[in-house]
Parts: sequence; C-alpha cells; structure tokens
Amino acid sequence: MEKVYVIGVGMTRFGKFLDRSIKDLTAEAVHAALADAGCEPSAVEAAWFGNACQGRMTGQDMIRGEIALRSIGVSGIQVVNVENACATASTRS
Repeated sequence: MEKVYVIGVGMTRFGKFLDRSIKDLTAEAVHAALADAGCEPSAVEAAWFGNACQGRMTGQDMIRGEIALRSIGVSGIQVVNVENACATASTRS
C-alpha cells in the first residue's frame, strides 16, 4: 500500500455567505491549506471537494471541484467530489 501524507489543511468558516461565490470560498480554503503546507498549487496531487447543495445553486452537478479548483490554478489532478448534505465532512472515500 502506498503511503499518503496530508501536509496542509484549510477551510472556510461555517455559515451562509450569500455575497461570495463557490470559487471564492474554494480559493480561501485552498490558499489556507497551501500556506499551511508551505507549497504552491503545482504541488497538489489530489483533491477532495466537499460541499452541500452547490449543484442546485449553480446547475453544475458533475465536476464541481474541478471547476472551482481550476480557477485558482489547480488542474490536471484527481478530484473526488463529495456531497453528503450536512455530513459531507464525515464521508470516507
């Protein structure tokens, strides 16, 4: 089995942010994780994109993480999109 390391984490504060887009919220969390890890977007090898109800809000049901991450320069990697309502963060892959 291959070893996997998580070297940086980031997130947005829980709440309603009607004045901010999914891309803005994603950028905040990813920039925090990259700063925590001390690395650049090009070092990211995989991503797990968790959210709830984005498809209903944006009409994008299939590649949510890929679109949000592409806007901040993270692309060409494996992205696992996870939606499990308010329990998204507890989903295991």
